[in-house]
Amino acid sequence: MSDGTYHLSARQTVVVRRSGADTDGEVLEVEATWTGGGDLPPTHLHPSQDEHFEVTEGELRVLLDGTERRVAAGEVLDIPRGTAHAMTATDKGARAVWQTRPALRTEQFFAAMDEAHQRGGSIADLVPVARAHRAEVRFTSPPPWLQVPLFATLAVLGKLRRRRRV
Repeated sequence: MSDGTYHLSARQTVVVRRSGADTDGEVLEVEATWTGGGDLPPTHLHPSQDEHFEVTEGELRVLLDGTERRVAAGEVLDIPRGTAHAMTATDKGARAVWQTRPALRTEQFFAAMDEAHQRGGSIADLVPVARAHRAEVRFTSPPPWLQVPLFATLAVLGKLRRRRRV
């Protein structure tokens, strides 16, 4: 979406407050909204970026380096680069200001995730996004030695699937 609003999943939307272009690549700042409940998304890490969350409403359920915790309105969560994590809202939903430093191509990743979900959000839609944005995000499972060939195969299947739709 070109207006700076991106749907990262059926339950999560971000609105860009300050883009990497606005900050000379220093930070991407978004306001994130999660609707309530649901499973945690896949555990992932950011190899070269730190994240900072200030929860403004509701409560987040966070898995951080294998330990689950809750982060409520008024609380702050910092996730250093390379730290495995996943998060979603508790049943009542949540809102947070989320900063990613440095910005890298995170906004482009968000745009690609939005487009993948508009196409249906299947694994074949999402894998090419993950492959194109390895500098910004890496999944912790399956192991990296298996991800490379598996994701390459799934990316080809995704392209073939998209061609059939056109």
